[in-house]
Amino acid sequence: MLKNLKSLFIVEDDTNSKGQKKASSKKSSTKPPVQKPVKEESPRPASPSAPKPTSGQVQEKFTNTLLQAIEANNIDGFDYIEYKRAIQNMGEMAMDEATRYKSAYAMAETMGVTVDHLIKTAKFYVGVLNKEEQKFTETLQRQVQQKIGQRQDHIKGLEDAIQHKTQQIEQLKKEIEEHKKMLDKTNEEVSGVQSKLNETKGNFDASYLHIKNQLEEDIRKMTQYLKGE
Repeated sequence: MLKNLKSLFIVEDDTNSKGQKKASSKKSSTKPPVQKPVKEESPRPASPSAPKPTSGQVQEKFTNTLLQAIEANNIDGFDYIEYKRAIQNMGEMAMDEATRYKSAYAMAETMGVTVDHLIKTAKFYVGVLNKEEQKFTETLQRQVQQKIGQRQDHIKGLEDAIQHKTQQIEQLKKEIEEHKKMLDKTNEEVSGVQSKLNETKGNFDASYLHIKNQLEEDIRKMTQYLKGE
């Protein structure tokens, strides 16, 4: 049963209604090894700003999956699993860890079990876990491609667009500066032409008034002198 197998690897702490841990009913102060949190490396995205791998925590859903794989591949007869269960059953006895290991093996030895067999079967289960880890990694990589890869492509597209538009902006800035220079030059030309036109008009007006005044003066004199008016 998965529950029995789980009890060999996971120590679950019961809590009361106040959220406080209940005291263990075991007399021995030595507890079976507790599975420690393992570090799981996050896939490294192509982006240089990829987050650093974070420390993981033991979660029941993953623990159940791994133990189910071990259960599905349980070797017939007395192997590492039965040996570990025998060690755990001695947990309430007043003996140290080394004595429990030796006592459990003494019992296994009566059934023809050798140390090499126990180590070999334990390594077999490590292999089972390794296959599960490989399956998980492959699944995770597909998820990375689906959920992160497409977004990274979008990020790359945006970066390229930004770079392209930045270049366009720089080009426009250069063109604007050139246009400003042309504008200043044209304004100077307009000012120069306007000044010349004003000067020409002034000269014309002066010449016009000069001749007109003479004509009008002659008309006045002819009227005075010749008509006696």
